[in-house]
Amino acid sequence: MRFWHKTYILTLLLFLICLNTGIMALAVYTYQKNVENTEASATAEQHYITRSFENDYNSMLEAGGMSNPSLLMESYGNHYKSKGIYLSFEKDGKNIYSGFNIEYSVGKNVIAQKKIDGVRYIFISSDICNGEYDIVYVKNISELDNEFETLMAVYALTALVVSLFLALCLFLVLKRLSVPLDKLRLTTEKIEKGDFSVRAEEKGKDEFALLARSFNEMLSKINEQMSFLEIDAEKKQMLVENMAHELRTPLTSIHGYGEYLEKAAATEEERILAAKYIVSEASRLKKISDILLDTAYVRENRFEYTEVSLGELVLDTVYRLSNKAAENGVTLNTDITESTVSGDKTLLSMLLYNLTENGIKACKQGGKVKISCADQQLTVEDDGKGMTPEQLTHITEPFYRTDRSRSRSEGGAGLGLALCKQIAEAHNASMRFESEPEKGTKITLVFTS
Repeated sequence: MRFWHKTYILTLLLFLICLNTGIMALAVYTYQKNVENTEASATAEQHYITRSFENDYNSMLEAGGMSNPSLLMESYGNHYKSKGIYLSFEKDGKNIYSGFNIEYSVGKNVIAQKKIDGVRYIFISSDICNGEYDIVYVKNISELDNEFETLMAVYALTALVVSLFLALCLFLVLKRLSVPLDKLRLTTEKIEKGDFSVRAEEKGKDEFALLARSFNEMLSKINEQMSFLEIDAEKKQMLVENMAHELRTPLTSIHGYGEYLEKAAATEEERILAAKYIVSEASRLKKISDILLDTAYVRENRFEYTEVSLGELVLDTVYRLSNKAAENGVTLNTDITESTVSGDKTLLSMLLYNLTENGIKACKQGGKVKISCADQQLTVEDDGKGMTPEQLTHITEPFYRTDRSRSRSEGGAGLGLALCKQIAEAHNASMRFESEPEKGTKITLVFTS
């Protein structure tokens, strides 16, 4: 059973219970008030009859004409019987006169209602003439029951009409209110079938519209996350493929030269040359392994940052790379304005070392690499071969190389800048690249406090 069906049934039942309970309570209350008013009216009427009878009885005694009081009683009984009131007179428990032909039994000085042969009567008894006689006032009040039955019939008909009208209105209203939920359900069914482009209808400002808006925002975030996961999966797959490619070449060389040393009748000079190739390729594998481990280390660990002098970092990097720069015929220049940043000195040293080494590799004989620091910024600028805008968009991707043959010959695997990017992110720093082919490259690292 759908939610709006349950709401419809429960609401309708609750209304019917409340309506009929209210109608019943109102009818009973009205009936009780009518009974009270009838009793009050009958009591007043009985009191008037009693006072009139006593006055007439006393007058007749004073005039000496009271030989038989039953005649006066009969006169009163016949007179009020024509008005629907029955009187009975008793003395010492014995009936003297009775205008009511049905047997009954009531006590003295009481007001009671009795139903005799399906007819309701009110009985009022009291003593008169200084307690010498008892008078019983009897009146048919069946009209009260008839009025109650008529009232209940009217109320029942009214309740039926109101209930039917409410049932129809409630059905239409709840069905209309359930439309947004139906649309949202249909949207979820389409999503379940794989269509993530659908969106729930955001109409109005009620709770359904807010729910649809929240649902759409959630769906957008899911789509973004899925897109990110797809891109991430593609990158991981590309990383695996590139890694397999990078590992295959040195492993093939090592295997080939090892097999050559094992099986071929090589001269001493040839064995030394093969051994050099094996050591070179093994060194390349070790470098790839070291960078991968460094990348994982940066990604998985938290570091305790200290104040690091950028000037000292630059001088230390120049000192460590001076021999390599000399071997490549490249000049290292510095422009230092003392500045400090909060970070891990080892990681920052690794970052600057990689950037500077890449600059040296990019330069030809006679090239220059300039390292500058000032105002929480590090800059590495070279006048080497440079890069195209397309190349700039990929240079921080693992295993990406702008010049595959040259990088491989120099032992590069395209992992250095990917590592640099992770180190920069770990320090909340931005890394900006500017480059033009044959004009050089400028890398600016900006730290935020």
